[in-house]
Amino acid sequence: MKSIRLLILFLFFLPLPLQAGMDLLSATVSIEGDSPEARRAAMAEALRQVLVKASGQRLAGRGEQLQSILQRAEEQAQEFRYRSGEGVEGESAGKRLWVRFDRRSVEKDLRQLGLILWEHGRPELVPWLAVERKGRRRLADPERDDALFRALESAADRRGLVLVIPLMDLEDRNALKPADLWMLDLQTIRAATTRYGNALPLVVRISGGKGRWKAKWSLLFPDGERNFDSRAKSLQKLMTDGVNQAADLLVQRYLPSPAKAQQDQVRVRFLGVQDISDYARLMKLLRSLDVVTGFSLARADGDRLEFRVEALGGREALVNQLSLIPELVPVVDIPEEEGTGSGLETLSYALR
Repeated sequence: MKSIRLLILFLFFLPLPLQAGMDLLSATVSIEGDSPEARRAAMAEALRQVLVKASGQRLAGRGEQLQSILQRAEEQAQEFRYRSGEGVEGESAGKRLWVRFDRRSVEKDLRQLGLILWEHGRPELVPWLAVERKGRRRLADPERDDALFRALESAADRRGLVLVIPLMDLEDRNALKPADLWMLDLQTIRAATTRYGNALPLVVRISGGKGRWKAKWSLLFPDGERNFDSRAKSLQKLMTDGVNQAADLLVQRYLPSPAKAQQDQVRVRFLGVQDISDYARLMKLLRSLDVVTGFSLARADGDRLEFRVEALGGREALVNQLSLIPELVPVVDIPEEEGTGSGLETLSYALR
């Protein structure tokens, strides 16, 4: 045990790679013509999309400051290439420009806008879609309803949201019926979603058509749900409006603004840390959380480790992001040992 503790102290100071995430630094946009002016305009639009995707937030109310940043888009481009092909509904076909921007420049731009790079801690979403046409309701299928799912995925990509598209095979259809979604049977929906890991269910009930679409949305958090509506003349706009509302709720819950959220120290206890590989895995998990600005090992006792964690947004923000990690199971009612009290909030998790 002593040798393990010494290795822990040694490894604690070694940098560990962050978890791989989605590509937040690139965007593909339409481009009109081959002139330098057309390329500058397309790159500015690509940078605007990247800033939205990288922060997970809308950029409303940042007019002059944002325009100043977008004027430097070409300087921040790391690489670009031309593509051709069709976009989803509502996007023009023809020549398109793919651009990847420099990470440090994007982070600097976001800081100027009062935002941060939301690189980790984004919950995955499982979209359960149901469609009502002429009084008949059915579950949407990724193959049969390709245009609908492409519109949903396009809208999610613009906000940097990760979707886990359900297979809609026999197992899914046995687990869920159209009525379960329309009546919002929370227990049944959550049970069906467990097949897809720790992702949050996003229920979408769509009706209408021919330029008069509407949808009822429900985003199911571990401790409750949030409901909202969208209406539009096209599926793309319908999906974009709903996804934007869902993304706003996720940002509000999982990513406190650095300008508004205070930074607090929270004591966190982890159980089941058996060896160095477990410890390295735990370090990787902690360093993947955007709300964690720093942490230090306070105590090691057997398979229990206690850390003092600096968390942006404090205990609540840390709990929200830890809830997204399937390897950690909350543990309650662990008695405090004598001499360990520090007046800090204590959280306990078992590593599995």
